[in-house]
Amino acid sequence: ELRTRAAFDWPPEQKAWFDQQANDARPVQCVRMRDAFTPEQLELLKRWRYRTQQKMCYRNAAELVRLIGMDCRFSVPIRYVEGFAYAYGLLPIEHAFVKVGDLYVDPTFERALHRDVRKELYAACIELDFETMAKYQVETGFYGELYVYDYMCKNRPELAAQIRARNPHNRR
Repeated sequence: ELRTRAAFDWPPEQKAWFDQQANDARPVQCVRMRDAFTPEQLELLKRWRYRTQQKMCYRNAAELVRLIGMDCRFSVPIRYVEGFAYAYGLLPIEHAFVKVGDLYVDPTFERALHRDVRKELYAACIELDFETMAKYQVETGFYGELYVYDYMCKNRPELAAQIRARNPHNRR
């Protein structure tokens, strides 16, 4: 789907973006959270009142990465992931999920939508460690679209500067 979209006759800047998405996207398989975390770690998340909400995948993933990234009881590396989920194997939606060690989990589909993530299709475009995720969030002022922001920082710095300038917390 991404390669097909990239093949259209787009203006050069748009074509470069679609080409980059097609090059970056790679299929991944999510597992249930109970398969990625120990019972003790799941109990910690419950005590911390980690809650997911529908239509808030960026926030759900970022909050999970933040909670785990700041606690030494989770010794496994954790990464914030943006890419696509193919709802019901058909409809591609931009989506955020989490990489725990070598496993991927989707707190939004699993906990907020009560879907079996093992039956869903996913493509990861970018994986950010806790520090980079937090830095990008401070610079942009929002949870998601960090893949787009990373692309702009690397390929269109003038657009990245515009995003930073729109963040009311960056105005002095």
